[in-house]
Amino acid sequence: MARPRIFVSHSSGADRCASLGCACVAHREAVVALLSDLGCDPVVDQDVLRVSDEWHRKLTRELWRCQGTVLLLSPHAFDSEYVMHEAALSVLLREATGEKFLVLPVLLPGAGRGDLVGSRLAQLELERLDMAVWASEAGPTEVADRLQLLVEQYGSLPHPEITEYLASRIKDVAGWKLSQIAELLGVAGIAYASDHINYVVSAGLLSERPVAEFAAPCAMRKALRELLPQLPNREHRQDVIDVVVPFARVPGAAAVELHELCDTGPEDRVAVLTALETRTAELYVRRASESPDPWQMHTPVPRPGMDFVESVITGIREFLVERFIVFDALDEDEVRRALAREEEESGPVTIVLGVRPDAELVRRLLAAFPRLLFLFAHADADVDDGGSPSQHRYLTSLTPGQERDMLSAYQGLRRQFSP
Repeated sequence: MARPRIFVSHSSGADRCASLGCACVAHREAVVALLSDLGCDPVVDQDVLRVSDEWHRKLTRELWRCQGTVLLLSPHAFDSEYVMHEAALSVLLREATGEKFLVLPVLLPGAGRGDLVGSRLAQLELERLDMAVWASEAGPTEVADRLQLLVEQYGSLPHPEITEYLASRIKDVAGWKLSQIAELLGVAGIAYASDHINYVVSAGLLSERPVAEFAAPCAMRKALRELLPQLPNREHRQDVIDVVVPFARVPGAAAVELHELCDTGPEDRVAVLTALETRTAELYVRRASESPDPWQMHTPVPRPGMDFVESVITGIREFLVERFIVFDALDEDEVRRALAREEEESGPVTIVLGVRPDAELVRRLLAAFPRLLFLFAHADADVDDGGSPSQHRYLTSLTPGQERDMLSAYQGLRRQFSP
């Protein structure tokens, strides 16, 4: 399981603390040790920021790679410019991710809620957040309780790599335009973080936004229609559509289900999706990839005059030869090693089929290609006629109206902005 990265914001230094008679350095080191014990990777500015760095930009990149921030509020942190910037960006991340980004203010000995009034931090209204109090005699027990929840829920947090990728695609759009789009998405940024509004918009676009039915109002569609004309590069427009639509519409639970299926073992993996079109299954795979480079995927087309299963097997074999240089001369172990390496580097090679998974079809496909991930998509996939093995993983599906609306958005936006 991945370890959550937690940024530790502080105002502490050996010389300053010695002159003031406080123990901020000891408190910081104790929190870092606590984070490590809980299974987190603590990130401290002195470890990642150098004197020669462009501090604000580097800080932003580091925070976007984290899943939370612990704000250590010592008596001299309230008027620290560095703590203020770190706290402001952390609060912004919390808002942009629908509160999935953890912000945990910790009142150290000698500091109280009243110290926020009139300080640099007052405008952030940190008092509205749950605060942990470091009791001198008890230590950081509240901190441990709050952070344990993050460790348990980390799998549902946004993927920082795809956020960074999307932010890079829209970074040259005018700030005022991105602010308008942030308003549409309901993730409006705070004024003093306007230079990072591309990250705010990216997080908003990647949030799951299901619609109730076909043609229901959709903030994602409105936002993309405002954003895409601002991107002069056709490839960048296509990249944005390819990432945003599946993240906004495909159930996040389905992505988790696909990952769980892949984690069960390297072979005999079959997923089933109730869907009207194979394009829907392809968007499910794109959502589950959670990376700028999606899983390698192929949708074989049956060939006239051939047995259906044989034509599918032939198509898959040709795809593997062309894509991965898996020559027919390779033996079975070499083919498995090649596919295992591809999965380790880029994710499971996935085959999408627009049919129901009858037992004989599945048996022959798994016998021919045991290392592949098979995803069957069919309108009647959930109808049990006794022909489909019960051990298949059935994915969380969309309603027909939701599916049609997702496909309409995806295909319509691509036709209009990335023909």
